[in-house]
Amino acid sequence: MINDKEIVLTEVMNHEYSTLLRTAQSYVKDVMIAEDMVQEAFLKAYEKFDSFQQGNSLRAWVFRIMINQCKDYLRSYTYRKVSPWEDQWLHVVQADQQNPLAVMVEKEDNEMIHEAIGLLQPDYHEAVELYYFKELSVKQMSSALHMNENTLKTRMKRARDHLGKCLNAHKEKVYSA
Repeated sequence: MINDKEIVLTEVMNHEYSTLLRTAQSYVKDVMIAEDMVQEAFLKAYEKFDSFQQGNSLRAWVFRIMINQCKDYLRSYTYRKVSPWEDQWLHVVQADQQNPLAVMVEKEDNEMIHEAIGLLQPDYHEAVELYYFKELSVKQMSSALHMNENTLKTRMKRARDHLGKCLNAHKEKVYSA
């Protein structure tokens, strides 16, 4: 059994590590802490593998563990008393592949979208992250979060409405200046 869980978790880690890292980073806003959150999630998944219910999505289960790790960290004394480093989003672009102006506009739009997502309530943020960035279905999200599918659909609609208002307000501010 130990060999089986190592194989299964290694496969999940190989396929999902970068996605888990991006998700953790969106929560904790620090690359090094995000790496710690992902590693701790895999350790906890390894330790608690026997409690995993067969038939459920292992991927969603590991994501749930990692998200809970991040939430626990954000509630911790350490996080509240130590200011996190600002994370810099670096975009590497080859000049011969894209128009530099288009790259700048895309980068600004992406930053604006990520900033708006970061301002969402935690429940809405979580739904948007899992659905759009982790590409989990509503059914998988429902299973991972132990939540009704209709509740998740409502949260996603409200999140989209809020994001639309934020992005429209930003556009109006930019164009009126």
